[in-house]
Amino acid sequence: MLKLSFKQQSLIDQDDYSGLLDVLGQKQRLFGQLDQYTRQLPKLWEKWRSERDLLSADQREACEQILQESEEILAKLLKNEDTSTQCMVDRRNRTNHQIQSLNQGERVGEAYRDSLAPVTHRHLNIDQ
Repeated sequence: MLKLSFKQQSLIDQDDYSGLLDVLGQKQRLFGQLDQYTRQLPKLWEKWRSERDLLSADQREACEQILQESEEILAKLLKNEDTSTQCMVDRRNRTNHQIQSLNQGERVGEAYRDSLAPVTHRHLNIDQ
């Protein structure tokens, strides 16, 4: 998941939105798999807490090391996901601002079009 998250950020930076959609699809499939595991082992954390003392010291230490590494990876993942989200929000806001500027410019142009047109282009429609 972390590799996909870094790939996602790279695709955002490159403005590669078709590639981004592929990565988001891959991440969605992974979330589906994680959801299946969660449903299959709903009380895994509680089981770990209650049974970890039954393990040998070496086994318990190995498991705790794996859990610590997993937490570190998840922290990196969350940080990168926040960065990606903020980057997309910033891009969306810039795009909205550009669209608003274009719309305002178009309205100003329409307002002044007739008054700024050369006299030769102004005419009276006598059929009206």
